Amino acid sequence: MFRTLLATTVAAAALVSGAAFAATTFTANGGGSSLAAPTYIAEYQKITATYPQALFSYEAVGSGAGQNAFLNNDITQFENLGSGILTYGTIVGTTVHFGASDAYLVASQLTNPATGGYGLSNVDGPLIQLPTIGVGIAMAYNYPAITTLNLTDDQVCGILSGKLTNWSQVVPGASGTITVVYRTDGSGTSFLTTQHLNAVCNASNSNFPILPVPITKSFNTIFTNGVPPANFVGEDGSQAVATEGVAVPQSFTYLSPDYTDINPKSANTTSLQVAYVLNANDGVYYQPTVKNTETGLANPGAGSTNPTPPNTKTAAQDPLNWVPSIPVTTTGYPIVGYTTVLVSSCYANKTIGKIVSGWLNAQYFDRPYQAIIVNNGFAPLPNTAAAP
Repeated sequence: MFRTLLATTVAAAALVSGAAFAATTFTANGGGSSLAAPTYIAEYQKITATYPQALFSYEAVGSGAGQNAFLNNDITQFENLGSGILTYGTIVGTTVHFGASDAYLVASQLTNPATGGYGLSNVDGPLIQLPTIGVGIAMAYNYPAITTLNLTDDQVCGILSGKLTNWSQVVPGASGTITVVYRTDGSGTSFLTTQHLNAVCNASNSNFPILPVPITKSFNTIFTNGVPPANFVGEDGSQAVATEGVAVPQSFTYLSPDYTDINPKSANTTSLQVAYVLNANDGVYYQPTVKNTETGLANPGAGSTNPTPPNTKTAAQDPLNWVPSIPVTTTGYPIVGYTTVLVSSCYANKTIGKIVSGWLNAQYFDRPYQAIIVNNGFAPLPNTAAAP
């Protein structure tokens, strides 16, 4: 299975040993994905409680800003944040040691004339792009009278394009305007959502002005002049989207499952309900539970790339080969992907290297950390070691 092999490969190619930390305190600065932020922060809290010298800072500025911060060693991406941004720790120094994104890197982001390849002249070593947790993007809604919502791809495309604007068009007997809450920032959640829309939306089931739907971190850009329909409301970050969705009756949004009612063990759970989405390939409706997300990730459908890890040294040296792209699945939940981290292959500061690699190894192999991932509704890698 891909995820088991991936974790084994990561262990064999670990940056440095994460078994112990030096007495001197250092902070690994990172940020990006707001989807993964509550999970990552809970893990950092656990590590720093055990190893006081292993400190982290994390700013949930969104996947796009997380990528930009790491690729350009731009600490300013993590500064002057709005009040709604989830943060952890304190930034120390000006170096960005890692980034996190639910959107995988594309070729244009890896061009670095200063080093002639995948190296980063302003960080320590050539970058590595690694999947860390498996994600199912929930189609969430706030309509308590609708206790069970089954959606087809046609309906998802209709709602998220503005073709379907009233609940009566989705559920017989329901009524009221559908207020779609979308991400205004550079978002990996938007990236994974539009990756699915790209595969399933067309002129008959949607009002998207550009078809196929562009795969993008900026959801508004799929509309004319960057302006979504009038029934759409934008927010920055997962937490703000969830808050808006809860506050607005009859709202609809795309969101990570830890901010919904599907995961009561999550510290971030809200009253937002979660729809069942039809997998057009097996004819079954699924919610993005951990099990259904794992099944979807293990069964990539048409148009998927990198379903298995690279099997040659040359291929393995290309960061583009390390993250699967899964627009649809043959069974299981159909809207899935991975949250990735961007790290250096080596760190001049060995303690920083140990902090980063220690965290990665904990995620892949330690049951207490995998329990955090599962409780937030995500799929740990490898899933064979997942906590119950």
